[in-house]
Amino acid sequence: MRKAFLKLLAPAIALMLCLTCCASGDSEPWKTITDYEIGEYDGYSYELWKDSGDTTMSIYEDGVFECEWENINNALFRTGRKYDCTQTWQEIGNIQIEYDVDYRPDGNSYLALYGWTREPLVEYYIVESWGNWRPPGGVPTATITVDGALYDIYETTRYNAPSIDGNTTFQQYWAVRQEKSSSGTIKVGDVFTAWESLGMKLGKFYEASLTVEGYQSKGYARVNKNEITISDSVPEIPKGAGPMEPDENGVYEEAVFEQSEDSWQARGDCSVELSSAAAKSGDSSLLVKGRRESWNGAGRSLAASTFKPGEVFSFSVFAMQDSVDEEIFKLTLQYTANGQTDYAGIAEVTASRGEWAELSNASFVIPDGASGLLLYVETDSGTNSFYIDDAKIAVGEEPSGEQTDSQAEGDA
Repeated sequence: MRKAFLKLLAPAIALMLCLTCCASGDSEPWKTITDYEIGEYDGYSYELWKDSGDTTMSIYEDGVFECEWENINNALFRTGRKYDCTQTWQEIGNIQIEYDVDYRPDGNSYLALYGWTREPLVEYYIVESWGNWRPPGGVPTATITVDGALYDIYETTRYNAPSIDGNTTFQQYWAVRQEKSSSGTIKVGDVFTAWESLGMKLGKFYEASLTVEGYQSKGYARVNKNEITISDSVPEIPKGAGPMEPDENGVYEEAVFEQSEDSWQARGDCSVELSSAAAKSGDSSLLVKGRRESWNGAGRSLAASTFKPGEVFSFSVFAMQDSVDEEIFKLTLQYTANGQTDYAGIAEVTASRGEWAELSNASFVIPDGASGLLLYVETDSGTNSFYIDDAKIAVGEEPSGEQTDSQAEGDA
């Protein structure tokens, strides 16, 4: 009786063992690498990049890979599709990715659809999950709904940073899920449509890759599914993909630097951080330090869907320094027009040591043809540290006379 029962049970046990082995992904990888390498396999491009530390990447068919990292400063692992920068994403088609990832970060890391475009040079991220820090920080310029999920939209600027064209200045576009996900569908075309409707233009397509990146962290990830499809269907325009609206007081946004940098970043060779050493209001302000040139300062990107050429806005921000008797501060707009970087002066003020001075212009007109807008605070000369606080952008007053652009020193 017992032998008969075991005989009947044996096929079921064998089937369970087979399913377990298949599900565990025990197939041998095509290749395992531990240092920088870029190549192609089974219709997918792959890359392991790091600047230091211990990394391992095992590459399988169908864009599947497994990775592990430790003792790193920065490392990334990715597989996807590369293009030759001769077509826009609309010309290529509506991109969609089905993914499933066993993602186990320990520290700062993210899981994202990642890539580049040229003309303009843009590095983009559609972030699905992350470790102990949600990139890129700051306040989003918009929130959109894609396939039932909420994504916050950000635009940042990198200066003299590594890119597919060497060290240069370029824009970063971000769409970051409000809730983490490690499996599902990324409707890439919908996100691209949202970016462009917000004035965040994409250029000729370079790549779209499912990416795991770590920064000063350790972790493990196995991409079990990475299925890229391209169709001729028309992407949907996500809810929320439109210009910002002012509040009842006419204010578009206000940065008080109490809990975060509020999307303000270092411009040039310097750094920014919250500081309780000085404040115009509240308990803290944004400290700009380590400046090597007078144009090094603090800035934030402005969404072109809201800040359109010819429209009028009110800009104001307070600045303070405690290094010299007097310092001239400037509030400047950097922008691109006719393929060239240009600068328009918004406001200028002389600040005495230890005194907060307001940079303000209630009737600033966005220059003709301007895109890639960056608002920033700099000084006329010197490289001393300074603080900014209570930055505000609001509905502008119609100017009484013609505005003239003033050239400001920059890193064009």
